[in-house]
Formats: sequence, structure tokens, C-alpha cells
Amino acid sequence: MSNEESSVTCPDCGAEFDVAERLRTHIEAEVSKELRDKIWSEAEESFANRLASEQEEEAEQRKTLENKVKKQRLELNGLRKDKIELEDLKENRKIELEEAKAEATRQAKRQLNQELDEKISERIKEETADKDLKIGKLELQLQRQNAKIEELEEQRTSSHGELEGEVLELAVEDSLRNLFPRDSINEVKRGAYGADIEQSVPGPSGAVAGKIIWECKKHKRWNDEWLATIRKNAIEYGADTMVIVTSTMPEGMESFGMVKDVFVCRYHEVDVVSTLLRHAVLKANNERIREQHMMSIQERVLEYVSGPEFAMAMSGIMQAYEEFEDDLRKEEQYMKRRWRARRGYLRHVIDSVSSMMGRLDQLGAGDFEVMDEIDGRAPTGFLVIETIEEE
Repeated sequence: MSNEESSVTCPDCGAEFDVAERLRTHIEAEVSKELRDKIWSEAEESFANRLASEQEEEAEQRKTLENKVKKQRLELNGLRKDKIELEDLKENRKIELEEAKAEATRQAKRQLNQELDEKISERIKEETADKDLKIGKLELQLQRQNAKIEELEEQRTSSHGELEGEVLELAVEDSLRNLFPRDSINEVKRGAYGADIEQSVPGPSGAVAGKIIWECKKHKRWNDEWLATIRKNAIEYGADTMVIVTSTMPEGMESFGMVKDVFVCRYHEVDVVSTLLRHAVLKANNERIREQHMMSIQERVLEYVSGPEFAMAMSGIMQAYEEFEDDLRKEEQYMKRRWRARRGYLRHVIDSVSSMMGRLDQLGAGDFEVMDEIDGRAPTGFLVIETIEEE
């Protein structure tokens, strides 16, 4: 078909157009539209299927992912729990490790201290054993030397003991003479029996107030037999007080004191001891004199009470008492007579008043209130006075 046969002119606008071309275009458009619709439908279907598939796949993947996340979350929680437990375990292990280290340190220190103590103890034992051995040797040597010294000392004491004792006696005697020049200080001759020194203490009248005997001992050891000896001497001398001056005190005594009834002192204590004992002797003597004086006063009182002077004084006192009692009795009798006389006067007055009232009544006096008042007043006073007088 040629172009002229296929061309058509529009009657309205006069425009010429190709029918075949238009038809082809229309067909192509229709075919294209159907094709597009089909393709679009297929595409939509494919897209829907794909989308559904992708959604299913995505849902599956999401589910899988959620399961995986859930699983991972559980694993994470488990890991966190495990981590916490691990941290706690680490902390516990750390504490246990520190405690183990501290215990190990303590054990090591104890072990070290024990080893050191053992070594020190062994060393001390060794040194102590050596020292004990040396000390034993030295003590043995010292004992031997002391034995020799004691032997020499006994030899020296046996030859000079009496001389030293005599020197001590002279020193004590000089001290007593210087302290108490008025006292009688008598030394017992060497070799004579008795105390070493006899001290007679004079009283205010010059008579002997008491005696003190002194025994001087210059020995290395105290001897209790000295006490019995000085007691015998005190009886023989008639002494009140006994003193032992010694260079060695009894066991447990460091300074001046008493062993039972005997005074014991050292030489440097003689001045103080002698002063105190002398004062005690004088005080005891004064007490004896005062007691004797009290006895003499009682005797004189008894003599006076039994004598005529006391009898005369008592007779004068009794006579004055009897006279005073008689005077009181006379005065009482006189007052009684006066009371009886006054009571008579009162009776007379009462009788007169009663007679007067009776007479007024006879005369017909009507003012009985006045009479009652008079009658009520007078007897009351009279009765009171009468009661007092009767008493």
C-alpha cells in the first residue's frame, strides 16, 4: 500500500495524516498497554511473590535472628552471671590467696621464730652450761678460800676476841658515863661472873629508882644462850631492864628491838637506847611512888574516920540536924494552931451570914434573887477556904 492510499485528510481541519501509521501506533499502543499491564501485573505478582518470599524470608531471618539474639542474650546473661561468679570467685580467690599468703607469712615467721628460739635456747644452754661449769669451779674455789679464811679468822678471833669484847665494854661504859654523870656505872671485873656493866639510875630523892644491866658481845654469830644468861644476871642484880649490845643482830632484826624481854641493839644505837630505857625506868619508879602515896592517903583517911575528931564532927552535924528538924516541927504545930483559929473565924462568919439570911426570910424579904446571889456567893468562897484549910 502506497502512502497516498493510506493517507486521509480531516474534513474539519484539512490536516492530512497517515491511517496506517496511526493504526500501527494505536495497535502498538494497545499492545504496549496490554503488554505493560501484563508485564506490570506479572511484575506486581512477581514483586508480591518476591515480597512475600522476602517477607517470609525476612520473617524467618527475623525469627532466626530473634532466636539468635535471644540465645545470645541468654548466653550473654549466662556470661554475665559467669562473669559475676568469676569476679566473685576471683575476689574469693584473691582473699583466699591473701589469707594464704598471710598464713604462709605467719607460718614462716613462726617457723623462723621457732628456729631462732631453738637456736637461741641451744646457744643459751651451751653458754649457761659453760657458765655453770665456770661458776661451779669459782664457787668451789670460793668455798675453799672461805674455809681457809674462816679457819684463819677463828684462829685470829680466838686470840683477839676477848680483847675486842673488852674494847666494846669500855666504849659502852664511857658512853653511859658521859650521858648520865649522876648514874652509878659499875664495871664487872674481867673474869668475874655476871653482866659486863651495871647501871643504877637515881630517883628525885637520890635513892636508886632502878637498875639496867648491859652485856656486850663481839661475835660473828648471834647466840640465843645469851638471853638465858642475862636473865639470870638480872635476877642476881635485881635489875629491871636487860640490854645486849652486839655486833651481830638476831635473824630477822636489822636495828634496835626486843627479843622476848631483852633489848638488843648495836653500838651506834647505845645513846638512843640508853636514854629511852632510863626514862622508862624513872617513869616506872614514879608510878610506884605514886601508888605507895595513894596507899598512905587511904590509910590516913581510914585513921581519921576511925578517930574521935571525925566522931565529934559527925555529932555536931547530927545535933544541928535534930535541932533544925525540931524547929520545923514546932513551926508546923504553930501554923496548924493558926489554921484552926482562922477556920473558927470563918465558921463564925458563915454562921452569922446564915442567921442573917434566915432572919431576912422571916421578915418576908421578897427579893429572893439578891438573897440567892448572896447565898450563892458567900458559901462558895467559904467552902473553898475551908477545903484549903482542911488540906
